[in-house]
Amino acid sequence: MSTKTYLFKQSINRMLQLIIELPAGENVMANDIELTKLLNISRTTVRSCVEYLNEQGIVKREGPNKIVLRQPEEADFFDIKNKNSSKDIQIEKYFLNLINTGQLVPGDRFSELSLAKNSGCTTITVREFLIKFSNNGLIEKIPRGRWKMVKFDEEFARELVAFREMVEMRAITELLKLPKDHPVWQELKELLIKHQEVSHDMENRYMEFPDLDRALHLIILKSAHNRFTQQFFDIVSFVCHYHYQWDKTGEIERFTVAINEHIDLLNNLITYNNAGAIMSLERHLQTAETTLLRCVHGLEK
Repeated sequence: MSTKTYLFKQSINRMLQLIIELPAGENVMANDIELTKLLNISRTTVRSCVEYLNEQGIVKREGPNKIVLRQPEEADFFDIKNKNSSKDIQIEKYFLNLINTGQLVPGDRFSELSLAKNSGCTTITVREFLIKFSNNGLIEKIPRGRWKMVKFDEEFARELVAFREMVEMRAITELLKLPKDHPVWQELKELLIKHQEVSHDMENRYMEFPDLDRALHLIILKSAHNRFTQQFFDIVSFVCHYHYQWDKTGEIERFTVAINEHIDLLNNLITYNNAGAIMSLERHLQTAETTLLRCVHGLEK
């Protein structure tokens, strides 16, 4: 594999971690089927990764088993921080744009081949993205390389927003502990300016809000310094930030309310008003929950 994708590198790193976590005295990795489930990747990617680990002298195949020859070293891991391949980013942006613009709605069916052709990506890249995306409950696999858009119910939505509140409220307390000379405060000031610019011309620029929403909540979650928050953030982005795009009713009004709540939160953050920031975030998350549930009910009608 001459060009190694972000997914490939990520999968290698996760396999290396699985090797490290093997119980003392064990030297056999999980089988291919178990790895597809553990890592949420295709069997094709599993085979490619195992072949790579074999080339690196870390494992070898003995029949159906993969025998660990040595423990991974730091140099064996790929540096993948903020380094998604261009094709990985390309298919993600293309697919989410289909949802965002209403070209894919609940009940629609589509094929890996059509997505690959229209996005300019390979079917392998498309398939891996869809497998990852399917974790979010918005799509499901159907026979012959086809997929179906689905929608989640109220119970799923309530569980998601409850977990979101727990994680983000914890994260903002960590953010508020950062020293005043930390770069995050300048980042928040610049983000506030962008919010204000969009807010002054919502009629023409309201579609810029989802990107601002993503940027602000990512800053908050990153402050938690928890390896699991990125996975959680992906789910929020794919579900909370895009599910309500399928219901266009009152879209500008929703975004106007949300951007004003963002501005209030950002003002409290950059003035180090801890109590005000916590209250602002709590209010914003409650509004987001109401919006999401209203959209879920609207789509069920």
